[in-house]
Amino acid sequence: MYKFFYKLSLLFKRIIGYEKPLRVVLLAYLSLKFKTFKPHYESILYEGCLEAKKLGINQVSVIELGVAGGAGIIALEKYKKKIEKVLDINIDIYGFDTGSGLPKIEADEDLPFLWREGLYKIDKVALEKKINSKIFYGDVQNTLNDFIKINKNNICCIFFDLDLYTSTINFLNQIPKIKDHLLPRVLCYFDDVYVFENYINQFNGVFKAIDEFNKNFSDFKLGHSVDHFKDFKFPLAKTSIYTLHCFKNHLYKKYIGTDIESDLSLGSKHMRSIMD
Repeated sequence: MYKFFYKLSLLFKRIIGYEKPLRVVLLAYLSLKFKTFKPHYESILYEGCLEAKKLGINQVSVIELGVAGGAGIIALEKYKKKIEKVLDINIDIYGFDTGSGLPKIEADEDLPFLWREGLYKIDKVALEKKINSKIFYGDVQNTLNDFIKINKNNICCIFFDLDLYTSTINFLNQIPKIKDHLLPRVLCYFDDVYVFENYINQFNGVFKAIDEFNKNFSDFKLGHSVDHFKDFKFPLAKTSIYTLHCFKNHLYKKYIGTDIESDLSLGSKHMRSIMD
């Protein structure tokens, strides 16, 4: 009984001390309870497609790195149908996975105390019955070329769920290979920037991979904005979203802003709405 009340009191203190709105907890709970409920995936996909439309592009591709049980791809396919209708755009979804779970883990940066070989193995037969998207099985260092051969669209967003530093950097190092397949700015969601135990930091995992990528390539940079109170677009994902800037892309400098956003003269309707 003592253990129960102690854990209850600890939970209570954690809840009242939680710095974010409790609706965030509700969304997080629903996403854990219902695996294909991923509002952050929907918002990222929508914003990525919206960026493409502003650039005059009507066909895009989306990549998920690390498919596992397939919840992510199933969710993306569900959201794709809605977004295609709303934005009048065509979306192709591609997945990459070893098919046999996580590879052998040896590097310290891969957190061998947290991950182990074989985790998240795919049931290929069961998954293929549920989805229409193409999945490339094998090491992404070998399968990316197969993707390049068939992909005709610009990639608008990439969902990273590779868990490991090694797997993540192996993909990032190939970004120059797909430079002609990228939008000038690509939304990237990194699922593995946080675990409850606070094991992941700038010296391992995804953060280390991103840091090395930024140091190694001058034409591409991955960065994220501050966690600002005005940012309401990406529930459950604000600090997990990076933007891949492709500076040499021929559309990088194309203006996609709106005159309404830039018209802050005192007589403008937009300015009056801010002051009211």
